[in-house]
Amino acid sequence: MIIPAIFSNTPQLQDEVRHATQSLAADVVNVKFEIGFDAMGFASIFFNIVLTDEASRPARLRFVAQHVSLTLMHQLKTDEKGVHAYFNFRSQSEAASVKDPAWA
Repeated sequence: MIIPAIFSNTPQLQDEVRHATQSLAADVVNVKFEIGFDAMGFASIFFNIVLTDEASRPARLRFVAQHVSLTLMHQLKTDEKGVHAYFNFRSQSEAASVKDPAWA
């Protein structure tokens, strides 16, 4: 099995994610990720993204989710690196009420 390079340099990946999210700071509170394999065995990166309550409003959520997803995929070059990207979103108030470490 060939392991994509994105798996071998986690500190660099963390820096790239941090850099990518700086441009999203108006809407994004926190981004956590895990790397691994999806159900089909493809190399993947799984994002848990906490949005501001304002960005999570129904009138904005679709636009914000697309913008955040595409920005991360573009800046991390997931397609070029052969990595599938998966995104989960929660509002800031929802993440605070759930108290799940994967979202802290």
